[in-house]
Amino acid sequence: MLDSKGFRSVVHGLEKNNEEFITALERIIRLGVNLINNNEELREEIIEYDDIYQISITDINYHFWIKISNGTIMYKNGINREALFRVRYHKDIFIKIFREMSGTDAYMKGKIQVDGDLTQGLRFIKLFRMLIKYINNGIKIS
Repeated sequence: MLDSKGFRSVVHGLEKNNEEFITALERIIRLGVNLINNNEELREEIIEYDDIYQISITDINYHFWIKISNGTIMYKNGINREALFRVRYHKDIFIKIFREMSGTDAYMKGKIQVDGDLTQGLRFIKLFRMLIKYINNGIKIS
């Protein structure tokens, strides 16, 4: 089981070398997917989503995508050509967004590149903020 303190420890793992970064990031993603799929309140928040989000950490050539449909979420490594919303980061900016910088601020400062519909972008931001809020409020994740 992972609590908010353990989550911060996993986030700390993002600062390691690229291989450890990917391992820590995949753990965070799996935890987020598990949290949403097993929490009725969170599932209700995404019930109307029908989106595929492509996320790329360009400087280490790491790509994954998240699909949200009918109140469930899944993720896979790689590139999904069907994704209509794409976000590209550098590793250091991705880490800053987890720690101190808002993704919106990073975008406004030109630190991340985004392609896609504004509605999908707003949903992506809402999803990310919602997960961080739940984790930081001490929700237990098994």
